[in-house]
Amino acid sequence: MITLNLKEKTYEFPKFREQLVEFLKIYLAIKPLQFFYKTKSENTINQLKVLPNGTIGYELYKMLDNNNLKVIPKFENHDLKHIILGYGMTSIEEIKMQAYLFGNGNKTIFCILFLASGLIFPEEWKSFYKEFKKGKKSIYIHDLQFKETITKQTEIIKTTYNNGSYN
Repeated sequence: MITLNLKEKTYEFPKFREQLVEFLKIYLAIKPLQFFYKTKSENTINQLKVLPNGTIGYELYKMLDNNNLKVIPKFENHDLKHIILGYGMTSIEEIKMQAYLFGNGNKTIFCILFLASGLIFPEEWKSFYKEFKKGKKSIYIHDLQFKETITKQTEIIKTTYNNGSYN
C-alpha cells in the first residue's frame, strides 16, 4: 500500500480522497463559519441540549455533539436533513445526501459543488445515482425549516418525509 506522510499525519491513498473532501468541508466551510458565528452558536447549542429527547432540536444537539461540531447559523436546515433522511456525517454520506437533495430539486450552488466532489469516487457513482433516484421519488424537503420543527418529534417528521425507508 502506498502511503503519504505529511506533518505527522499519514494518508493512505484509498482513504486520501475521503480525507481530502473532509478537510475541505471542515477547514473551508465549517470551521470558518463556526468562528464567525461563535457566540450565537454557543447559545444555540445550549438551547438544544435542554430540549426533550426525541425532538428534532435534541437530535441535532446529539448529532453535533457526537461529531464535535457546533450549530452554524444558516446551516441548521442542512443539519436537519441529515437527521430526517438518516445520512451520516462522513464525506461519502454527505455526497449521498447531496445526490438525494439534488434529485429532490435542490439546485443550490452548495449542493452542486459538494455533489461534484463525488466525481473523485467512481466506485460510489452507482450509490450516488441510487440516492438521486430516491430524492426524485420523495416528497420535496428543501422547504422544511429547522425553526418550525425544533420541538417536533423526530420520528413523525421522518415518517412524513421518507416513510422510514432511507435510514
